[in-house]
Amino acid sequence: MATVGIPTRVAIQNILLATDFSTVSDAALPFAAGLAHRYGSTLYLVNVVPWLAYDLLPAEPLQPVRVASQRMKEMTASPALQGVTHKDYVEQGEPADVLKRLVELHHIDLIVLGTHGRKGIDKLLLGSVAEDVFRHATCPVMTVGPHVTHTIMEGELRHILYATDFGEETRHGLPYALSLAEEHHAKITLLHASPEPSPVLPEPEPGAMPTLSRAEVLAFNEAELRKMVPSDARLTGHPEFVVELGDAPEIILENARKRDVDLVVMGVKRPMPLATHLTTGIAYKVVCEAPCPVLTVSHEFHGC
Repeated sequence: MATVGIPTRVAIQNILLATDFSTVSDAALPFAAGLAHRYGSTLYLVNVVPWLAYDLLPAEPLQPVRVASQRMKEMTASPALQGVTHKDYVEQGEPADVLKRLVELHHIDLIVLGTHGRKGIDKLLLGSVAEDVFRHATCPVMTVGPHVTHTIMEGELRHILYATDFGEETRHGLPYALSLAEEHHAKITLLHASPEPSPVLPEPEPGAMPTLSRAEVLAFNEAELRKMVPSDARLTGHPEFVVELGDAPEIILENARKRDVDLVVMGVKRPMPLATHLTTGIAYKVVCEAPCPVLTVSHEFHGC
């Protein structure tokens, strides 16, 4: 498996914080502001008033915008934004579509948003803007879920966990994870979690059957993880390589908790053609339960 080249430094000049003024959105503000402080970024605060709001209040079509504008004014007065160059927008339309347009217009390098972490029937009825955004975004997305307890002080990362299933799409997050680890002088753990014995076993000879033991499978996959780190990576300390077999989301979450990581980084796959809000992927499950923010990089992203 080929290694991945990494940029010398992650460039985060423009950050977009998507907010609906809920408690979970408020929780995402310190993370966005902290990163903006560290990188000297411009922070764009964006609220999108969905068309549904107008349907609910036909007699006063401008009321949702007026309410949102007042809430935005209150948000921009937050002490977290002191010293941060920021701009605010209240837009109308479908949230995912509006955010996509603003990302392109302002050359956004990172989206930060909070999510309620809805699952099952609640997700089906109410949808998940967060998952729609991080699966299709053309830049990395940092999602702050309802169980996040970590605070990234001044945007400082101490320990990063990168999770992969060795698939090409999940590898999109690797350059970003390595570059962030370099930039922050952070420890990095590379984790492979799989419910299968091994998704990358070598091809057997014609007519032969693979006879690898569990220990051999674990050793083989650890070797594959090691190959993913470029020999010239300027990391602080030695990377940690972890291979575990079982339920992937639970393994990722368990390692995030016990290793007290500040950030989980994952590449996310294209949504399945017949997927519904009830078919929740690994990334969304991790976002819903993670004790720290989760940085996802979609197949639409093509470079730092």
